[in-house]
Amino acid sequence: MFSKRMLVIGSADIMILLLSVLMGMLSATSGEAGFSQATLNHSSEWTMFLLVLIGCLISMGLYNPDYMFDMQEAVMRLITGFLITFVAVSLLLGFVKTAPVLRQALPPALALSFAGLLAVRYAASSTILAQYLKRRVLVLGAGVRARRIEEEIRKKHGHCGFIPVAYVPASPDERGVSVVHIIDNPQDLNGFCEYARVDEIVLAADERRGTMPIDVLLECRMSGRKITTVTDFIEREAGQVELEGLYPSWLVFSVPTTRNIVERGIKRLFDIVISLAFLLLTFPLLLVTAICILLDDGAPVFYRQTRTGLRGKPFDVLKFRSMKKDAEKDGVARWAAQDDDRITRVGRFIRKTRIDELPQIFNVLAGSMSFVGPRPERPSIVADLESQIPFFRYRHVVKPGITGWAQVNYPYGASVEDAREKLKYDLYYIKNESLVLDLLILMETVRVVFWPSGAR
Repeated sequence: MFSKRMLVIGSADIMILLLSVLMGMLSATSGEAGFSQATLNHSSEWTMFLLVLIGCLISMGLYNPDYMFDMQEAVMRLITGFLITFVAVSLLLGFVKTAPVLRQALPPALALSFAGLLAVRYAASSTILAQYLKRRVLVLGAGVRARRIEEEIRKKHGHCGFIPVAYVPASPDERGVSVVHIIDNPQDLNGFCEYARVDEIVLAADERRGTMPIDVLLECRMSGRKITTVTDFIEREAGQVELEGLYPSWLVFSVPTTRNIVERGIKRLFDIVISLAFLLLTFPLLLVTAICILLDDGAPVFYRQTRTGLRGKPFDVLKFRSMKKDAEKDGVARWAAQDDDRITRVGRFIRKTRIDELPQIFNVLAGSMSFVGPRPERPSIVADLESQIPFFRYRHVVKPGITGWAQVNYPYGASVEDAREKLKYDLYYIKNESLVLDLLILMETVRVVFWPSGAR
């Protein structure tokens, strides 16, 4: 179904990768006559490099049309993919006796490949080519649930991986979207899809019982069109799980609650390696921050606070103190507000840059947190949110994290509605948890730290 997109982008990528390898070898041999022979001698190593890189690009979703038209997303995924490739190839080459020419050729080959692949995706996001490459979607429904698709298009300012060809009301009462298309004969849905070159049909009727023409949908499916529920469509496009219309059975059958011992071991090793690396890199910053807090408001530098962790068990989280010593003298837990007068001068800066969260590296090393996961909340706040938000307690099936999918996709929130929106992202993370997603979140966290928005 997506062959034309994969053909165009994939062919361009392969040509750029091959050209980058040749240019890298040419620079390493300084244009000498031995260029051809040197390239042939190391063809097996370059084949390994290309296979690893292409594998990383595929695993990072860079051939998924959902990410072809969002340059920010493409850049972050390319950087992550190239970092993985560089580490993997370096480790593999470390086990074999490698000629100096290959080591000299690898950096320019990587640099040229990155620039070329980025240029391809920039070209793919241009107006004319984007219209050719985007999936053509027919939305079967024109009510409240279909409106959610319109909202997603507006939120992304049209930079989506799809074009809504038509919204077809499943019943006469559905009028929740701005434009609808009436098909006089519902049995001719497949014919309309052929005419409009529809790639995918999204089932978004407000009432599905008795309104879904199953035999017609089966005909469309047999014609090669993808059939998707609006819940799955929004999950894929927005990176969040819709709570409206979500049934407990979805959590039971669609979302894993446990990982096997190998997955848990890999995740734990990842947490330890990343935490130790961050601790070494940020130690001077930790020291300077501690001194600034002492000079600004005196001791203590750190602040311990009880939070709800894995499976609802409480633990003490460690943070740099950013509020005055008597900030909660009444013992009542409150969310931080805009221009909160309890926050110190240094505290305002370290909260905005999220430096106050860095001591939680020690929580990760101790095993009470992961580096990536839903942010932990205080037990009293958790109890309040669980009583108001369905499925809120389900976010505790994984360890809480220093950063998370919700943190890089949604600004700081201090209300029940904000918590509801963040839960949608948390459920998406829990369902799709993987090392690749963790690496993406870490890369996005770097962006958020340097271009902060909404931190309090």
